[in-house]
Amino acid sequence: MLQTNLLEAGIYTIPTAAGLVEASTRKLRIWVEGHKSKQAPVIHNELGKVDGKTAVSFTNLMELRFIAVFSGAGVKTPKIRAIMDEARELLHHPHPFATKTVFKTDGRKIVAEIGKRNGIDDIYDLETKNYEMKVVVLKSLRDDVVYDPEGDAITWRPRRRIAPHVVVHPRLSFGRPVLQDSRIPTSALADAVKAEGSLRMVARLFEVPEGQVREAVRFEESMRRLH
Repeated sequence: MLQTNLLEAGIYTIPTAAGLVEASTRKLRIWVEGHKSKQAPVIHNELGKVDGKTAVSFTNLMELRFIAVFSGAGVKTPKIRAIMDEARELLHHPHPFATKTVFKTDGRKIVAEIGKRNGIDDIYDLETKNYEMKVVVLKSLRDDVVYDPEGDAITWRPRRRIAPHVVVHPRLSFGRPVLQDSRIPTSALADAVKAEGSLRMVARLFEVPEGQVREAVRFEESMRRLH
């Protein structure tokens, strides 16, 4: 395994990653670690163990986001693994689903063809409830992420609809969800609201808009509901 700079990679435990990509901890553990001798991992984990616990990087998190969408659409893990493996080879990248490549014309075509070879013509869009969008051409997957000039994902808004100011960036607070402008972790704000019992007071204490404190609380509540 290549050495990864933990200060720049982001660090996510299995439960945290599962909450962020909205998948069950059990499923995500299989995608990351495999399952006994029956199933190999779906991703190439950049981190492995951190402080004795399995952890994944921000790059891996972006891959797991796609896997969660495939899984939510009813695609079985062996087929997802086949898609990921073939995409790595054909797109010449170890983590193509963490890049903008899959949204470009050639990338979309390649991944769609890989999907067809694995029996997938369309992927069910859980938001619009239709089958019109071809595999990986889900607008939210593209629009929720900011890419650097090389096309690698660098910032993600995991709950853009309910918390548009909450971002995940691997170099901010070890990748923990934070408010974009103040860079305050959402967990710190939510804990403060619980302790103080007042959104307004916490907004004054941290010198951030009350609406953004409310977003942080909503975000943390959405993470807890998944466990």
